[in-house]
Amino acid sequence: SLGRPWVHGYDSTIMGAVDHLKHAFSSKDHSLFLKLSAIPEFLIDVCLKTTLFAVDVKDIKKEGRWPLCFLGAMFWLAVFSYLMLEIAEQIHYNIPALPDSFLGITVCAIGTSFPNAVASILMAQQNKPAAAIANALGSNVQNVFLAMALPWVIFGMQHDYKPINQNVAGITEGVFWMMGTLILVIFFVLMPGTCTLTKCNGLVLMAVYLLYLVQTSGETFGWWPPLMK
Repeated sequence: SLGRPWVHGYDSTIMGAVDHLKHAFSSKDHSLFLKLSAIPEFLIDVCLKTTLFAVDVKDIKKEGRWPLCFLGAMFWLAVFSYLMLEIAEQIHYNIPALPDSFLGITVCAIGTSFPNAVASILMAQQNKPAAAIANALGSNVQNVFLAMALPWVIFGMQHDYKPINQNVAGITEGVFWMMGTLILVIFFVLMPGTCTLTKCNGLVLMAVYLLYLVQTSGETFGWWPPLMK
C-alpha cells in the first residue's frame, strides 16, 4: 500500500485494531516473536484509534482534517515521550551505575529518533528521498528551536524569567559532534555527480554514530578523559 491511500479494507476504528490482532495470532506465517509483539502494538493501536479515528487521514475522505490529525499525533508523541523519560528515571533509580547522561544518549535519544527513522524509511520506499533527508534534518531543527526552547520559555514565565542554571558539562563536544555529522550529510548529498545518499554513505554514517556512542559512553563512565573540556 506504499504510495497509495488506504481506502479498501482499512478500518480506522478500534475494530480495525482488533482485526489486526486476530490476524497476527491466526496467521501461520507469523513467528512467535511477531505474535507476542502484536500485543503491545494492539494496546498502542487502541489508544490511537479511540482518539484519532475521526481524523485518520489514511482514509481519503478525511484528508481535509490533517491539522487535527497532526495535533492529535503531537499529543500522543508527548505522552509517549513523557513515559519514556519516566522509564529512564526509574532505570537510573534502580540501577545507579547507569547515569542520566548515558541513558540520555541511548534510551532517550534512540526512543525519540525512532519515529523519525521509520518515517524516513517509509518515504524512501515511496521514492521520496528528498523528503526522507528533509525529515531527518528538520527533526533536529525542531529539537533545537522548539523542543528545547519552548520548555525553557514556559519555565521562565513561571519564575519571572530568571536565569536557568544548567549543568552543561560536555555540551561543547556534543555541539561539535552535531556540526560534524551535519557537514558529513551535506557533503554526501551535494557530492558532485551524485546528489544522493548511497548504501556506502549510510554505512559511514552508522559507523560515525557507533563511534560517537562509544566515545561519549566512555567519557560518561570515566573510562577515558573527554575530548573537550
